[in-house]
Order: sequence, then C-alpha cells, then structure tokens
Amino acid sequence: MASSLALIKLLQQLLKRNYRQDPSFDKYQLRFLKKLQSSPSEGTDIELFDECNQQLELIPNDLEESLSEGRLVVNQSQLQLLRLQGLSTDLIDKVKGMQQQSKPYTLKEHHIELKTLIKIYQRAVIELNKNSETETHPEQPNIESLNAELQQLILELDVNKTHAKKLEKIRVILSNQMNPSALPHYCLSIINIIIESTREERRASRHFMYSLNDSLTEFYLNFSKTAKMAKVEFKEQDDAFSSIQEQAIRLKENSQSAKDLDSLRKTVTDYANNLQNLLKEKDQRNKQQFRHKFQGMVRQIKELQNETKSYQQTLKQQRKQMHIDFLTKIPNRAAWSERLEIEVSRFKRHQNSLIMAVIDIDSFKKINDTYGHLAGDKVLNVIAQTLQKSIRNTDFIARFGGEEFTLLLPDTSQKQATQVLEKLCKLIETIPFKFKKEALTVTVSIGFTQYSINDDIDDAFGRADKALYHAKNNGKNQVNFIGRIDK
Repeated sequence: MASSLALIKLLQQLLKRNYRQDPSFDKYQLRFLKKLQSSPSEGTDIELFDECNQQLELIPNDLEESLSEGRLVVNQSQLQLLRLQGLSTDLIDKVKGMQQQSKPYTLKEHHIELKTLIKIYQRAVIELNKNSETETHPEQPNIESLNAELQQLILELDVNKTHAKKLEKIRVILSNQMNPSALPHYCLSIINIIIESTREERRASRHFMYSLNDSLTEFYLNFSKTAKMAKVEFKEQDDAFSSIQEQAIRLKENSQSAKDLDSLRKTVTDYANNLQNLLKEKDQRNKQQFRHKFQGMVRQIKELQNETKSYQQTLKQQRKQMHIDFLTKIPNRAAWSERLEIEVSRFKRHQNSLIMAVIDIDSFKKINDTYGHLAGDKVLNVIAQTLQKSIRNTDFIARFGGEEFTLLLPDTSQKQATQVLEKLCKLIETIPFKFKKEALTVTVSIGFTQYSINDDIDDAFGRADKALYHAKNNGKNQVNFIGRIDK
C-alpha cells in the first residue's frame, strides 16, 4: 500500500508538471487523480491507468518539433541583428554572446532565451529610430528647396513700398539661415503682410469709389437744379414774350389813335425803351446765373477728373509693378508672357524673323552655397541690369525664374543673333565681381532658336531650353542654337 501511495504522489507531481498542455487532458487528469485515490482494488487501478494511457495518446506530442522550430527562428534573428547598420557595440556583443551559449534544453531555458532576444530587438528599434531622427542630410535638400521657394514667392509679391520693405527684411533673414523650425514663423509673417496689404488696397479702392460716388451725386443734383432753373427761366422768358406781345398790341392801338407825329414818336420811343430795358435785365440775370452755375460745374468736373486721374495713375503703377521683378527690376515672367504673345502675333502678320533665347547663370548654386544668398542676389541684379542695357529698344528681356532669363530679338536673323548673344556672353564674363575679398568670374550659357510659322509658344521655348542644355553640357559659357525640324 505504501508503494501504491508513493506511486500516486509521483503521478500527481508528474501530472502537475504537465499542467496547461492540453485543455481536455487538464480537466481529465483532475478526475483521474480523484478516482485513483479512491480506487477500491488493484483491478480498478489497472483500468484507470489504461484509460489515462489512452488519453495521453490522444494528445499530439509536438513539443520537440516546436522547440526545434523556435531554435531556428532564434538563430535567424541573431544573424539579422548582426547585419543591421548603426547598432551599438553593446548590442552586437550581446547577440554574439547568445550565439556562443549552449542550446536551451528545457522549456524554461528556451523561454529565457526568447525573452533576451526580444529585449535586444527592442533596444535595436530604439537605437535605429534615434539614428534616423538625428540624420539631417536626407531632409536638408527639402528644407533648402522650401527656403528658396519662399524667397522667390516674396520677390513675386505685388505690395506697396512699406510692406515691400518688411518682406525684403524677411527674405534677407531667410537667405542667411536654414533653420527648419523658423520657416513656419516666417510663413505666418508673410501671410500677415499680404493680408494687411490687401486690406489697405481695399480701403484705398473703397475710399476712391465713395469719393467718386459723392462727386457724381453732387454733379447730378447740380445738374437737376440747373434743369429746374432752366425750366423757370423758360417760363420767365415766355412771360417776357407775352409782355412784349401785349406792349406791341398797345403800340399798334396807340399808333392808330395818334393825332400827330409827336405823340406817335413818343409812343414808339416808350415801347422801344421798355423793350430794351426788359431784354437787358433778362440778359444780365441769365448771364450771371449761367456763369455761376457753369463755374460750379466746371470746378466739380475738374475735381472729378483729378480724382480719376490719380486713381488711374495708381492702377497704372500697380500694373507696372506686377510686371517688374522685385529683385532685378527688369520685366518678370508675367510681362514675358504678355510681350511674347504680341511679338508672335506681329511675326505671323509680317513674317519677319523672331529669335527666342534662354540665358542661365553658370554654377549659380555654388555661388549661393559659397558666398551666401545675398551674394547670389547681387549677381542676379548686376547681370540683369547688364543684359537690359546691352540690348536694343525693340528687344525684350525678362527674368523667367531663379537664375534664368529669357530674351526676344525681333527682326533678327540667326547669324545676327549668334553675334549678339556671343557678345553678351563675353560681356558678362568681364564683370568684376568680388565677394569676401575674393575675385569671382561669373559666366552664362545661352540657348536660342528661331521662331517658325508652324510653331506654338511651347515648341519654340522647348527648343531654346534644349539648346541651353547642350550649351551647359558642352562646357558652359557659350551659345548654342537648335532650329525646327519639320517632318
């Protein structure tokens, strides 16, 4: 019996070790132990053992397979961790230490190994994430591009002088720093300046419209008053004619009843004097009233003309500013598009030669990076003014964008254009730039084409731009021509 009790205790310990392996068997083993303890005979014990043996055979024995599969996953994970770039030396040593340890035998040892591996993975994720956050090089081009785009936007904004000075201060600050966190602040500042400028323009327009409306209203009231006075004067004139008519009738009656020449003369003389005084009085009154009203109307018309002229000058100045590049003070892209349409229309009417050229400053980004954006601005301004002064009055040059300019040469052959453009290249090369006490030679590359009757604007510009590309690739500081090839 003692041996039987020892056997039962051993089975209890073994089954407890096997706990939480299979739900159905875990429930069965509790019932089995209770039956085994209360078994009345040895025959019953044998039946219970047979029954338990059958239940154990029903449980799939895949533990060994799971352990082998888990071990393979651990080995692969260790190799992947060692291949990662940027891991700390400490983590690499821990992974290598895991490889050198003996293989886990028990479930507990296997669990500890997996737990250690998971901790290493967590540390690796944290380290790699920090490395990606501190890596600034991939993000730097985006910030630089955004900064440059913001500066270009400032140059293209059309605002009054006061707000233009504020924008220029912001642009100078942006050109001297590349702090990404400061960009939202300057964006908000630019937006506020645009809003305030728009409000002022709206207030000025509203003031003019109110003044114009008041002037027109006053003019209308005076005109109505003048019309009423004219109506009254017409009535007075009718009354005067009626009076003259009555006096004429009396004159006729008196002349017929006159007995001698003296009385007739006196009657006629009195009539003439009365008529003359009446007309003279009427004429003086009309002249005085008319002069007074006319002077008032002329004064109002002059005031209205002055206000209108002032507003027209403002609109004309604003239109001019909209077509002038803020930095270089030469026509901008909007002015280029407008002038290009005019020149193309003239070309189609008269069939004269029309040359389109694209001019680009060589290595301009290097100038900005080496000497700063203010130096780049100076280069743009000087070259733009030089090009503007070096072309004919009939030619047209504009800043197309960035460091690129566009040029129209009407009534110019390909040979003449080549000479003109090569001369411009040499002229730009001789400009004495100096930054940080260092002399600098700046050059330009030019691509041009001759407009064809079958061209649209995009076709011609595309050829000129392609010619510029070839000039750049062939060594820069040169002129290249591409003509239209009709199939």
